[in-house]
Amino acid sequence: MMRTIAVILLLVLAGCATTGTSDNSKMAEGYYNRGINHLQTKDFEKAMVEFQRSINTDPKYKMSYYAMGMVYDMMGKFSDAEKYYKEAIDIDAEFSDAYNSLGTIYMKQKKWKEALKAFQKTLQNKMYSTPNITYVNIGDVYLNLEDYPKAIEAYREAKRYANQDYIIYRLGMALSRAGRTKEAITELQEGVALTPKNPDMRLALGLALLKDGNKSAANSEFKKVVEYAPQSDAAKTARDYILTLETDAVRKQKTR
Repeated sequence: MMRTIAVILLLVLAGCATTGTSDNSKMAEGYYNRGINHLQTKDFEKAMVEFQRSINTDPKYKMSYYAMGMVYDMMGKFSDAEKYYKEAIDIDAEFSDAYNSLGTIYMKQKKWKEALKAFQKTLQNKMYSTPNITYVNIGDVYLNLEDYPKAIEAYREAKRYANQDYIIYRLGMALSRAGRTKEAITELQEGVALTPKNPDMRLALGLALLKDGNKSAANSEFKKVVEYAPQSDAAKTARDYILTLETDAVRKQKTR
């Protein structure tokens, strides 16, 4: 299973605490770290209590505003999430993680222009440590808008920073939708080499091979999906293609 961006962002969040210089900042950081522990187990109520204690202790401790926004984001309360992300940005105008997260909640509401604007603000900070995440988000916006050339460009930038399976998968899908099938196959083959038992990657490769007219290779990939992840949604789709291809092969033999 490919790691989702939400999981990656949570890991980033867990590693973002910085030690303050004042006693209040240190206390705020302590509450923040306790909140993160609750957030990682999805105990939102306890996490929010700790983050609010952190904010009350040091109203300038930006990470707790950001974390509070993340909780509301995960709960689907986007207006509250937006409020806290913006408060974190008010404290630090170059807080790229907050800009990126703000962009993601705009994405979830299909506010594409606002999302792109937030992502561009994210990338203006040259010290931002995970630009690959933001480039993937930009690619996702353009993929939703069916602007495949811009989606491909964004995913390629993401891959330049981090050659990871979830990026390669998206790039392959965008290339396939753009009709650039052979390029998609090349990318997805790289992805399969990187994560051989990834059912989504193998299914995407199988579909690209089928689109390219290589039924035998496509069927081989579909069978690998079923072998490696028999209970997955990808396997269910793969079985349908296997049945169709094998039925078609039998029919052709009978008509010879």
